[in-house]
Amino acid sequence: MGQFKRREFVKILGGVCGSSLLARRGVALVEPASKVLRHFKLGSISDEWSQDFEAALKGMKSHGLQWVEIRTLWNIYNTETTPEQLRLLKELLAMYEFNVSVLDTAVFKCTLPGSKPVSSEKDPYPYSGQMDLLKRAMERAHALSTDKLRVFAFWRVARPEELFPRIAEELSKAAEIAHAAGLRLVLENESLCNVATGAEQGRMLNLVPAPNFGMNWDIGNGYWQGETSFPDGYAALSKKRIWHMHLKDVRCGPDYTNCNTAIVGTGQVKLVEQLRALVRDGYDGTMSLEPEYEDKTTSHLAATQRSLEALLKTMAAALT
Repeated sequence: MGQFKRREFVKILGGVCGSSLLARRGVALVEPASKVLRHFKLGSISDEWSQDFEAALKGMKSHGLQWVEIRTLWNIYNTETTPEQLRLLKELLAMYEFNVSVLDTAVFKCTLPGSKPVSSEKDPYPYSGQMDLLKRAMERAHALSTDKLRVFAFWRVARPEELFPRIAEELSKAAEIAHAAGLRLVLENESLCNVATGAEQGRMLNLVPAPNFGMNWDIGNGYWQGETSFPDGYAALSKKRIWHMHLKDVRCGPDYTNCNTAIVGTGQVKLVEQLRALVRDGYDGTMSLEPEYEDKTTSHLAATQRSLEALLKTMAAALT
């Protein structure tokens, strides 16, 4: 990227009219959502709103959110931001009064050497560059005042459990490096990776007992591997090691066929029951809306907004 110019990053995805509509609709939601947001540390992944980080913060702010998870922005991964871009990130976070819940990385979202992934996913970063990637992520986490980095468990193979000892060694090494920097790692159960379900996540946590190693519990991803997230997946987890969550809804056909993300409230994830269990178990970690919904008749921004509105209502129901 050439010399960074702030005006290049303030164009709101979808145009000014779409963002104005979002703000007008969102303002009315702030007060009814206040009780929910006092109890749950709810935020969203910024690029679910826009690749323009300021536009994303404006949209989330209009709904009362104060937490943001950062993955990609300005069409690059956060670990590739320049010093000038990083300074702007800090300025925008302060301006809109947001806290960073998690810095998303692509650490170990790659092929484990010697393994044969079942999918044809390409490595965002090769295995040989993983430690350099982790170093860049740690630098940015410190700059943005978050202590949590999201990581993965390599592209999924036909029999993931056979690789668990090797994966645990890699995760333990990364956790040790992060611990020296005062940071925590949260392992996401990603459907395309070797840890995709709550059951697999629970087993991996047992193999990596590092005090700074926990999980990002995605309540939807296990469906692609035939697991009902609640109660089955949640039951397999060490509740004290859930440090972050992704909230979404999923709809599948019989026997977990043709699974797809759905606007919150229209799928089969038992969100109210899951949230009530979190309240019962004393969960006080952060959460992010990650609807990932794609439909030809609905823009991604509109689907994200609809999912957030439904999620706030669902959370309110869980508190009654």
